[in-house]
Amino acid sequence: MEHIISSLKQGGYDPYEQLTGYITTGEPHYITRTGNAREMIQSLDKLKVKSYVLRMKR
Repeated sequence: MEHIISSLKQGGYDPYEQLTGYITTGEPHYITRTGNAREMIQSLDKLKVKSYVLRMKR
């Protein structure tokens, strides 16, 4: 997740917003291809990603 977040920041995106969009819609286009972040997130369990995003909000 840290690599995905870093890639989103590098691309100029807000990681919380992009990950929330991905979790809400299931659409991988919310995640940048930079650093293979899109491919990486698709290999992760969506419930674990959702849990991570909820912890980010705090």
